[in-house]
Amino acid sequence: MTTTPDAPGAARCPFSTVKTPFDAAYFADPYATYRRLHTEGPVHRIKTPEGYDAWLVTRYTDVHQLLGDHRLVRHVRHAKGDYYRFPLPVEFSRSLVREDPPVHTRLRRYMNLAFAPKRVRPLKPRIEAVTDELVTALGDSGETDLMASLAMPLPITIIAEMLDVSAEERADFRRWADALVGLDQEELRKGGISMLHCLSRLVELKRKEPGDDIWNDWIRGLQGQEEPLETDELLGLGFMVLLGGYDPTAGVIGSAVLRLLQEPELAQRLREQPELMPSAVEEFLRLHGASHTAARRFAAEDVEVGGVTIPAGSAVFLSLSAANRDPEKFEDPEVFRPDRAPNRHVALGQGPHFCSGAELARMEITAALEAVLHRLPNLRLAVPAEELRLRPGYSIRSLEKLPVTY
Repeated sequence: MTTTPDAPGAARCPFSTVKTPFDAAYFADPYATYRRLHTEGPVHRIKTPEGYDAWLVTRYTDVHQLLGDHRLVRHVRHAKGDYYRFPLPVEFSRSLVREDPPVHTRLRRYMNLAFAPKRVRPLKPRIEAVTDELVTALGDSGETDLMASLAMPLPITIIAEMLDVSAEERADFRRWADALVGLDQEELRKGGISMLHCLSRLVELKRKEPGDDIWNDWIRGLQGQEEPLETDELLGLGFMVLLGGYDPTAGVIGSAVLRLLQEPELAQRLREQPELMPSAVEEFLRLHGASHTAARRFAAEDVEVGGVTIPAGSAVFLSLSAANRDPEKFEDPEVFRPDRAPNRHVALGQGPHFCSGAELARMEITAALEAVLHRLPNLRLAVPAEELRLRPGYSIRSLEKLPVTY
């Protein structure tokens, strides 16, 4: 039976009305919210922190299928009513997360150039060198916030070097990126404007002085195959690389290190069995993937999910984290198994929207965790775990700080 929200007897149908799941309890422990939602139904009516009505899909089977469903689209023109006011500069609006085919297909080809194996795999020595520099800078013993000293600077250094962002501007990019994934709309707007000014200078420079970097790939890489990218498309790609290549990876590194500190037997097993690291990284992504929800979509037509009809024009969020902890898909979903197989998580998306930078992220996570395991064997939490806080934001999960001693 297919039901709609207003159908008689709706309370008995497979959906629940959840007014504000992204509350203080969620930010303290989002996984408790997911466990509750799993018991209540496959799809949930919600209100976002910005006050918009939307639908949240949480079960693995539905999320996996809908990630590639052409009926869920990105462009805001499909929204019902005045749903969404884009808070960032309009120049960033032509990005992968806001476009559908054929525009998305074209932009995706350009994005794939930036993260092609020939460009990413040679970065492994540099990733390891940056990691080594960051850990060496800590000294032999002391106390540090590992988010600030390792988890954040590693990915932002690599992605900034890929974009040829100067060392002086990297601290600014970190600050702007933090604002862009938060809930403060004014800070988000200011961060977007500042990032736009910096990227605009880079685009102008790279058109005049090409180098061996991803800007050159974008400006000249598909000559004769695709229409050249317009300026706002270049800015949109640069924006996506900076934001997507930094914050989610930093979030996974921080949460993974915390897990190792809380489960010392797991840390010891990975030291003794280094061959488990590739599968352990996948398990860290499954359990601690920083992107809690996929980019917002809209129903281009009525879409049925688990017996519930999501009306055309509705905003839809697909919960990657909830799907990755679905007990109907994963045995003992809350248990970390470094050798879990198969492990078909959706932490990095699925289908046409699969994360272009997945290989780079895995390399950075691996380098950071191997350094922690082998160079910081005496690492300990400096505060009780219950004092740790997540940064506010319902799309990206990341620790504010990770105070440790070593």
